[in-house]
Amino acid sequence: MNIKHIINFTAILFVFLTINNADIFAQNKKQNPNQDFLLAKQYMAENKYQEAAALLEDLIDKSFNDNYYRMLISAYNELQDTKKKEKLIKKAIKKSDNNSRYSIDLGTFYIENNDQSKGLKQYDKVIGNLKANNSDIIQTANYFSSIRNYDYAVKTYQQGRKLFKDNNKYTYELTYFYQRLGRNEDIAQEYLLLLEQNPKALHQIEVNINNLFSQDNDSKLYDVFSDIVLQQVKDKPKNLAINQLYYWLLMQKEDFSAAYNQAKALDKRFNLQSHDNVMDFAQNVSDRNLAIQAYDYLLKQKINDDDLTFIIRSQRLSRLYDQFTALIHHNQKDIAALEKEYNEFFALYGYIPETTEAIQQKADLLAYHINKPQQAVDLLDTIINMRNVSNQTKARCKLTRADIYLINGDIWEASLTYSQVDKDMKNETIGTEAKFRNAMLSYYTGDFAWAESQFNALRSSTTKLIANDAMEYSLLISANMDEDSSYKGLSWFAKSDFALYQNKVEEAKTYLDSIDRWYVSHPLFDEVLFKRAEIAIKEEKFDEAKNYLEDIILKYPYDLVADDAIMLLADLYENIFNDKAKAKECYERIILDYPSSLYIQQARKKYNTK
Repeated sequence: MNIKHIINFTAILFVFLTINNADIFAQNKKQNPNQDFLLAKQYMAENKYQEAAALLEDLIDKSFNDNYYRMLISAYNELQDTKKKEKLIKKAIKKSDNNSRYSIDLGTFYIENNDQSKGLKQYDKVIGNLKANNSDIIQTANYFSSIRNYDYAVKTYQQGRKLFKDNNKYTYELTYFYQRLGRNEDIAQEYLLLLEQNPKALHQIEVNINNLFSQDNDSKLYDVFSDIVLQQVKDKPKNLAINQLYYWLLMQKEDFSAAYNQAKALDKRFNLQSHDNVMDFAQNVSDRNLAIQAYDYLLKQKINDDDLTFIIRSQRLSRLYDQFTALIHHNQKDIAALEKEYNEFFALYGYIPETTEAIQQKADLLAYHINKPQQAVDLLDTIINMRNVSNQTKARCKLTRADIYLINGDIWEASLTYSQVDKDMKNETIGTEAKFRNAMLSYYTGDFAWAESQFNALRSSTTKLIANDAMEYSLLISANMDEDSSYKGLSWFAKSDFALYQNKVEEAKTYLDSIDRWYVSHPLFDEVLFKRAEIAIKEEKFDEAKNYLEDIILKYPYDLVADDAIMLLADLYENIFNDKAKAKECYERIILDYPSSLYIQQARKKYNTK
């Protein structure tokens, strides 16, 4: 074969291969439209909108696909080609048998092009074409929501009610959109309508309303809701569910006096033998005086249920105990009155498994306020030796018994009992608590090396409070060794801590004074000031406490208790001095200056609610 033939053959072969390759490419293209779609996506990413549009137009002509449609709409938007965009939307409507999403897109197109009237007519047409199909109604409302048109989402659900002839349908969906639109009166009316139709839905309604209130930062929803419900109570005084909802609203507002009156009114007006609302009030109100009044009211009623009467008496006694222990100073009259209450209670019910909580409270009263530690221990032993009492309860009693031993200086018995609970309840939270208290005993008695090793072991505790306290005491010990490697200063500080634990306030002050006299400077000085602040609060010398805390923040802003001092000062400002602005400043300082503080989440929450 000569050179001329070779050249001709090569040329023919090239043409043949080119034709075949073109056929293969065309075939692949036909079989894989996704390749064009991916290429169109690439063009869009590279801002080559004309090229992308050409590919997508070709794809849609062959097979309509929502993904192609959405991307082509985006391309037309970038190209500002309104004619092609309108044509595409109308084509989509025909292709999809009037799918509501594309019909809504057409209305949106008209509005975007300054024809509000035509756009709204298109929206109304979409709603008018709806059938009693729950899925279609929800999808249509969701699509309106996706374009932030909440008014038409509401109209969609309202049309759904008409189609299904059910005025209670879509209540939760409608209240969501009413909230987005700020239509608080409509929210209230929705839930009241549902409650009137279905009184058994009261609890679920309360849960849903509470969720809405949690997002109601300015309390406008609460105020509107409360006013409308109050009017309903006046208009429909015999409607139990509405009256109960009003009581619940008063409890949410913490208007406890009004809530108590409403609970009693419910009791009398509807002759409720179960006394549920007054019981609910007594159990949940934070005002101890009102809780006790509620229990006294219940005890005056004719209750034929012995179990309920027992619950009322025992819960009332717990409230009396809480009220007593909340006081800083106790006079003999208060102590004698509470002891009498316990004696009368046990005269009725005796020392049985069902009264173990009251037994523990009486033991506390005897040990810490009447100075009868042995009688307290004997009472706790009564529970420990009972049958049908949980191991947890028995362990709790042993811990209290060990605390009594410790307060009265019986270090050996206290440590032995803590160790026993630790061993018996090793995998329980109460066992970890026993280990921590034993470590505190070592700290009080100056065995700092052992105490520190125990605190370090407890820093990984799953109980957050114990882990935090253990870390605090571990750091306290490690950071406060004297220059001569002794613990003289820390020993005085621990003795002050122990004296305060024993309620020996003056003795605690004396040990702190020793530190101040003995040292010109010491790493403990910030802790000493903080301890003095705690003592001042215990003695209700709040201005003095404030001065100590401000001293810490000024002189020791980077020391161990600085963030503790700021948070305690915030608490004083908020709850004692009623200075919300100053409290907020403290919370802000924690957030800005102490981002790794254990109080950071609490500070953020407090700051955002001020």
